[in-house]
Amino acid sequence: MQNRREFIGSGLGLLSALALKRKAFSGGPLIGDSRGGDCIDTGAASYDASCPMQQIRNVPTQLVDGIPFASWYTGDDFPGLHHPMPNPNCFDGDLPPISEEIDVAVVGGGISGLTSAYLLREHNPVIFEMHNQFGGAARGEEWNGVPYSLGNAYVITPDPGTFLQDIYQELGMNEVVRVDSNNAPVELEGEILEGFFDGQGVDFNTAIAIAKYRKVVTQMANIDYPVIPLIGGSEDDWVYELDQKTLKQDIQDRMNMPIPDVLAAAIQSYCYSSFAAGWEEISAAGGWNFLAAEEFDRWVCPGGNSYMARKMWEALKQLDDNVPASCRPYHIRGGCRVVDVRPIAGPGNKSQVTWVDTDGKCRALLAKKVVMACPKFLCKEVIHLLGNEDVAKLNAIESLEYRGYLVANILLDAPIKRDFYDIFLLGDGIYPANQSEAEDDRFVCDVVDGNYAAGSLHHGMSNVLTLYWPLPFDFGRWTLLHEANWNNYSRMLAPQVKSILKLLDIPDTKVKQVRMTRWGHAMPIHAQGLIANGTCEEVRRPTMNDRLFFVQQDNWALPAVENCLLDAKTYTDIIRDQL
Repeated sequence: MQNRREFIGSGLGLLSALALKRKAFSGGPLIGDSRGGDCIDTGAASYDASCPMQQIRNVPTQLVDGIPFASWYTGDDFPGLHHPMPNPNCFDGDLPPISEEIDVAVVGGGISGLTSAYLLREHNPVIFEMHNQFGGAARGEEWNGVPYSLGNAYVITPDPGTFLQDIYQELGMNEVVRVDSNNAPVELEGEILEGFFDGQGVDFNTAIAIAKYRKVVTQMANIDYPVIPLIGGSEDDWVYELDQKTLKQDIQDRMNMPIPDVLAAAIQSYCYSSFAAGWEEISAAGGWNFLAAEEFDRWVCPGGNSYMARKMWEALKQLDDNVPASCRPYHIRGGCRVVDVRPIAGPGNKSQVTWVDTDGKCRALLAKKVVMACPKFLCKEVIHLLGNEDVAKLNAIESLEYRGYLVANILLDAPIKRDFYDIFLLGDGIYPANQSEAEDDRFVCDVVDGNYAAGSLHHGMSNVLTLYWPLPFDFGRWTLLHEANWNNYSRMLAPQVKSILKLLDIPDTKVKQVRMTRWGHAMPIHAQGLIANGTCEEVRRPTMNDRLFFVQQDNWALPAVENCLLDAKTYTDIIRDQL
């Protein structure tokens, strides 16, 4: 079996020189001659509104237990309790008239969609995002010159000669990144332990167990690493084997000794934070794919992964240089909710994409290829008659499960005295062991220095702490999406904010605002057997005679930016060859 370094160094997924080094944007006219050069009215949000990084100014606050909170969530904000459903007003009579014909339409403006459009930019793609702001869970905000993330915040250090390294460098991430190479410290009973994974602050027997666990992690990182996405051939057998066990089962088997409560708490804390699910739920393949990769350090950019999103957005915005100023935005269509995608009979094997614009008007275009970069639970609602056309795919999609997540950013008028990236909060060392316990005991799992990329202790007086609060129980997303629960979550969070500030020796009075971001379906759950039983292959497989392609983190039911990028590369290469 290849080890991780041998595999990644083999050159899998290298960009072609043409695709990666392209600086000029080619393509024919974007406005059809039949329209005499008139603008196509896209109904899209402005560039200012669609940028993945938004400036924060003069946001109203509300005191909760003496702590100033922004008076509502950012993130998911839909009418009612559900995700947005197709608008029946678009289909009261005939389908909306076709306004344009293009090569590629991308549905979804998160990292998956942005990457897909970015890699296909020689084909002048149009990318749709239901929210005004692009970026998905990689959105960010900037306050007093401090950029911070509203969701995912780092990538694993790429290995030399790989597609990931190449695209990160092309986006300039290597020029601004700060590398976190330390084991994450933990808080235990009110004390920060920098050397917890070296046995600091625990009894002798627990230290022995931690040392054995560290050997297991090292073995999985350097020798037995489960590569996802799958690479084909016999190398995948190992992933299939691991996927049929839970992470908890595999760790217990490998350690072959009692696992102390505090070590179990540390592992569970990582799993909750990374997967919104416990180690007893996720497969060993998915669990080790994350856990072991942490051994190779983390890249942290200003604003977290919103930096990557903004750079791709800026490159796509440049495509509008070929469009009259009065016709912009054209390629970047924020606030445009795609409600229907369907194959159209006739020459060219095209698909009609129907969307609702910022004014609530229904519009439509024809595309040769469509990249569905939105979550699969939306795909099944948007793709017309999917159950009739591809019942196997629909069944696979319906087997996926998702969990909710809340991210809170504390805006501070004070320095952060301790240099750290991520501190896991273990409390008394006893963690919920299942969904029921997690529902009864909801708490923040870890705290991140949102301004870490600025460098060690050079933050000045404006700083941000980012708190990660997973909801690792099935009912969690409903509690977030229900309007009345803003009060509940702010009240649960306020004492935790005070506790975290005390831990870091920051007075409560230095809080300018706490901003809560909710994600109703943030995490696809990598349940035991999803790879081994073929579900992942079904959900990511192109359909409708290669008219529709699928790129999103739930392709592999893993909330990993790297998987989004790698699948985008895989399928955009196919699309490019077919166009």
